[in-house]
Amino acid sequence: MWSYDMIRILNTGLLVIIIGLLSGCGFTPVYSGTSGDKVKHDLSSIGVEPIKDRIGQRLRNHLIDIINPAGRPAKPVYSLSIDLRESKQTLAVQKTEIATRANLRFTARFGLARRGQSGALLTGQSTSITSYNILTSEFATLAAERNARDRAARELSIEIANQLAIFLQPTGTAAP
Repeated sequence: MWSYDMIRILNTGLLVIIIGLLSGCGFTPVYSGTSGDKVKHDLSSIGVEPIKDRIGQRLRNHLIDIINPAGRPAKPVYSLSIDLRESKQTLAVQKTEIATRANLRFTARFGLARRGQSGALLTGQSTSITSYNILTSEFATLAAERNARDRAARELSIEIANQLAIFLQPTGTAAP
């Protein structure tokens, strides 16, 4: 049997090994030091193009809050365009054939380009799946669906901002 002391020693040993491996791999946080300042500056020079529909507006607003915390750039260097797709799938069907749960799936295809130049510097895709309950009250169901959409917009904005930050990180400072 494993005693508490043996488990504690094993956990401590694993922690020491993990810290040693991370320090030896060249891992550096994206926003640290001078490279972090350059990433923040480059992110703040991205203009986010309008995205269709209300969920697109929410995604755009969340992205602007993340990459341009001081406000929109006066003269953006880069342009970010996003194509947002949505699908809904009902789940958890009761014996009466009434769905009680639904998934919303959002797929955002994005492209980063330098203003005034043709061709994308970075293209990517992010997906978010959020769930909500379908209730007997129509108002409650609409509120739950709206909340699921907002959660998806937040998740997508964080994922897209992270991909942009990794791309804009100066060469040679990225982890192997």
